[in-house]
Amino acid sequence: MIFYFTGTGNSLFAAKRLLTDGEELINIADCLKEGRYQFTAGDGEAVGLVFPVYFYTVPAVIAEFVEKLTVHNASYVYAVITCGGGICQAGSVLKKLLASRGLTLNYVTDLLMPDNSMLFYQIPPVSKAQPRLDAAEKRLAEIAGDVAERKSKKTGNSTILSRMVGAGYKLSNKTAKFYANENCVGCGLCQRICPQQVIQLQNGKPEWTKDTCSKCSACINRCPKEAIQYGSATKKRNRYVNPEL
Repeated sequence: MIFYFTGTGNSLFAAKRLLTDGEELINIADCLKEGRYQFTAGDGEAVGLVFPVYFYTVPAVIAEFVEKLTVHNASYVYAVITCGGGICQAGSVLKKLLASRGLTLNYVTDLLMPDNSMLFYQIPPVSKAQPRLDAAEKRLAEIAGDVAERKSKKTGNSTILSRMVGAGYKLSNKTAKFYANENCVGCGLCQRICPQQVIQLQNGKPEWTKDTCSKCSACINRCPKEAIQYGSATKKRNRYVNPEL
């Protein structure tokens, strides 16, 4: 079984490449909405987690899920953490979270993907994404081989900088700057794809009904009218959605 969390499609892209015949692909956002946290692995079955790094640590969605997760009969657990640069302490943070649930993280690796962090800086246009996607395809084939052979791997490390950036993640999760401009047509896509059910349509327009969110950027990147903004800077920034999403 493979658990995945994705905002713009990169981690779903990766999870699909790692999926083997008969293996279940499980959306972590759906599990949170449904309160589904109990699972049983088949004899010898690998248990995978695929998700992006946020602020050099694990997304709040992942922490919330893993803190309630139970997987019976899990003999081999691996993680593929997608990123635009590096994962730093995310692997070690995940390892501790899993250990608290009686699960051992046997293998963790980063996977370089097109950058989608447009909330914080200008990202390359979608036209520049293909080389990274092609390289990711090759890397995923290698990772799949490692998993099939049940290899062990540890990557990333905790530094003072990564710990400081990770600590800043909670401080940056405010939703106050999100809004929809006059381009919004009230399609409701943002509400449907929000993994934490933060967005609700009110009078045909999205409202962020909680003070914080994971900052997955699904709403802003995937809005078909580019109507959703985060403050004033995102008006001039590129959007990114994985071409398979």
